[in-house]
Amino acid sequence: MKYICFVLVFAAVTLFGCKKSTPPSFQFTIEVVDENGTPIQNATVRATAPVVNAIPDFTGQTGIDGIMTDIDGVSLFEYNMPAVLQVTAQKGNNPPAVFGCGYIKLEADSVVNMKIIVLPYVVGVAGC
Repeated sequence: MKYICFVLVFAAVTLFGCKKSTPPSFQFTIEVVDENGTPIQNATVRATAPVVNAIPDFTGQTGIDGIMTDIDGVSLFEYNMPAVLQVTAQKGNNPPAVFGCGYIKLEADSVVNMKIIVLPYVVGVAGC
């Protein structure tokens, strides 16, 4: 009798007590503004780890509200591991008219909102 009870309890714990945990998500958004807080439209934004061949590599453009979106229009980005990303934003090319950068640390199960302030580009001064 003891053996049957032990088997039943073990089976119940195995079936109902073990739950597969869901991995944490690391989400973030990026907004680009000028020094007055005005949203910058059509800025090119890149968030990546500052190493060669980095796996986390997010790119997008800002809309009229200054919020970065990817090619599919998604503005909430998600990565599956903790990371510190370098974020650069610029408008114009070679040299850009405005440029800004910073670093964002992703946090588990939360959304990190980052605001990048772009300033007029000056040769030799811009950089993170």
